[in-house]
Amino acid sequence: MTATRQLPVMLTTWQTPIYQAGLADPDAPDGGALARKMIGQLRDLILDAEGRDNAAHTFGVIGAQKSSMDILKWDHPAVEWLRSQIREAASAMTRDTLAEHTATVEAEYGLIAEAWAVVYRSGGSHRLHTHHDSIYSGTIYIECGGVSSSSGNLQLFDPRPAAIARGVTPGVLSIQPRPGLLVCFPSWLPHSVQATQHTSGLRICIAFNASYEQNGGQQ
Repeated sequence: MTATRQLPVMLTTWQTPIYQAGLADPDAPDGGALARKMIGQLRDLILDAEGRDNAAHTFGVIGAQKSSMDILKWDHPAVEWLRSQIREAASAMTRDTLAEHTATVEAEYGLIAEAWAVVYRSGGSHRLHTHHDSIYSGTIYIECGGVSSSSGNLQLFDPRPAAIARGVTPGVLSIQPRPGLLVCFPSWLPHSVQATQHTSGLRICIAFNASYEQNGGQQ
């Protein structure tokens, strides 16, 4: 019997897709006008609900408060718009990962998602963490008070200690928030939030988790 040697397979590994969409930027569709309107309405909804939210908590954050995780169940046009942006981000991440298999996955599985608001006040920050029980996580920025090139930024950390030790990677990607910026990344990616400046103004974002469930889901 003659053995047939298989052709070598080259794999490109450890690449991490990170989705970014400037929904309210001037070069966005309609100049970002719709996004700015929806973001303003979401801000009002979040602040109106903050004092009444019995499920709000401060786990993992300093100088900030997280809302309950039911924002996507609110009945409001701005929330429907938010749901559509999360769907688009998740679909883009899936296309990047699965390419031609994306349509099959989205036909057989429904996207499920949850979201919650985080309101940061003077000096507020979020400790390093990952998310569980989801495929993608992300955030959309509503208001960006106390943010600068060195404060209030989202920090995404390379999960490979050896790569950091050898200087192959800088170890952290820092993303400066701006209203309407949506960022989505794999849920296993460690991330944190730098402390905001000790000035007036709120840093408000809506964080989310998204995953797929066979035979349909919430989204």
